[in-house]
Amino acid sequence: MLGHAIAARLAGEGHRVVGMDRAAPRDLPYPTITHDLPDPHRWHEAIVRHGVTRVVHAGAVSGPMLLRDAPARIADINLAGTVALLEAARIHSIRRIVWFSSIMAYGPRDVAAPVDEETPLQPVTVYGGTKAAGEAMLRAYHAEHGVDAVALRVASCYGPGRTTACLMRTLVEDGLAGRATPVRVESGVTRQHVYIDDVVAAACTALFASGLAQRAYNLGPGVAQSLDEIVQAVRQAVPRADARVVADGMGWNTFPLGPLAIDAARRDLDFAPRTTLAAGAVQVRDWVLARRQDVSSS
Repeated sequence: MLGHAIAARLAGEGHRVVGMDRAAPRDLPYPTITHDLPDPHRWHEAIVRHGVTRVVHAGAVSGPMLLRDAPARIADINLAGTVALLEAARIHSIRRIVWFSSIMAYGPRDVAAPVDEETPLQPVTVYGGTKAAGEAMLRAYHAEHGVDAVALRVASCYGPGRTTACLMRTLVEDGLAGRATPVRVESGVTRQHVYIDDVVAAACTALFASGLAQRAYNLGPGVAQSLDEIVQAVRQAVPRADARVVADGMGWNTFPLGPLAIDAARRDLDFAPRTTLAAGAVQVRDWVLARRQDVSSS
């Protein structure tokens, strides 16, 4: 989701781009290399063959809902894959790495208090643990070997391209089908959705910024969003969208902590959650409908 969108933006701006994925997509305007993380050799191959000087690393298990029965595999992909990149960056003197961490690295906190980047990382999931550990390695490689890398702690990113569990997309899909989305409501959690374009813009700024004041930045809406607020926003794109609160409903895309503070990202990355939930829902609706048309015509 994020890697493809960032590559498309950079290529559109005239940068030479090389993509990496487990299976190279077709018809891209830039070369791609197959890479099944954590294979360290592919990093060296891509850097040497294509003269890479900057890297956006968005490859990972994309959330705690995946590979729940294979925690060691999560660590291999998320952590060993990142360390392999940091080592390649050290050897080849890469100028900047932008790496995607996660809101899940923080672990549980009081939902009433905003969470800034100085908050200690205390994850309670293996996924979150790999993100916190990856940040520790990033800081260590920077301090000891001068590797210039920055982590972006992203909240619940939604938009075209997201195929894993996503409340925004599910509300759109169910609304188009005329059914309510079953959702679980819990105390002590928040919802924090941020649109893909806003995250992509911050990542591209981080990739080329002349200097960054810190090694990690929060990216999120800056506020907690209620379920009713989200549903009302989606209804502007899909009028029949609705949520039905049930005990066994969708529980993903919630976090046991307060809203991420985004002051540092505003200051250093010109970040702002410019896309409203309603505008984002329109983009998700159009993407869902386009995918359906592609499937029906193939």
